[in-house]
Amino acid sequence: MDRRQRFFLRLSIVFGAIVAATMLGARAQVSGADLLPLSEAFRLEVSRPQAERVRITWTIAEGYYLYRHRFRFETAPAKVREGFTLPPGIVKQDPFFGESQIYRRSVDFELPLDESAARLDRISLRVVSQGCADVGICFPPEARTADLAVGETVIPEAGDPFSLTGADKPADRRPPPSPKRSGPFPTGSSP
Repeated sequence: MDRRQRFFLRLSIVFGAIVAATMLGARAQVSGADLLPLSEAFRLEVSRPQAERVRITWTIAEGYYLYRHRFRFETAPAKVREGFTLPPGIVKQDPFFGESQIYRRSVDFELPLDESAARLDRISLRVVSQGCADVGICFPPEARTADLAVGETVIPEAGDPFSLTGADKPADRRPPPSPKRSGPFPTGSSP
């Protein structure tokens, strides 16, 4: 290796170290004050356009995303119909969950309810979700609830952190299902 090549190699190493130190310093300086509140980072709107349907609309702030596999929905007294599937997301290699699907900017879909919903004036909906900020900070799962009549739209406030149980605890975690498969979404369960 001649002098010129050694010079450029050293220059590349120094430049790479400067870039790495800058990125690590910027990440280390992120604090809770730099993050949006959950209700602004992940805005949820739910409505019941028909007796047997609930519309879920998430608006996701720039620099944030929601995990597809961390959604859970509970309705009472009606139930979500079996076989419901969430829309596909964007594939991301995640440091916590491996290959995962995420939603950015927005996601909008309808939950089909069983036939008992047609006889109910009001239903209760509980939505559990988990999201992260691109700066490398993930929020704990949270639950939001709403009571809905037919034709009503509600913007549930950000909920309390949702306690992890069973298979969702880190020590017990199973690998997430492959995003390439599009099987039925489990309903009526908690994370």
